[in-house]
Amino acid sequence: MPVDAERWRELKEKEEILKKAATAIRVQEKDLARVVARFKREIKEMDEKLK
Repeated sequence: MPVDAERWRELKEKEEILKKAATAIRVQEKDLARVVARFKREIKEMDEKLK
């Protein structure tokens, strides 16, 4: 399925955001979703303990 220029630009922007996010938390791009999910889970658990 061909991708038009606007869709291509959007995908490249998202790719750049993912690269920057992975760099910011020092993980590989492929691990970003898993690591962020773990962080969210840990924050929720800490929040529950503090209540």
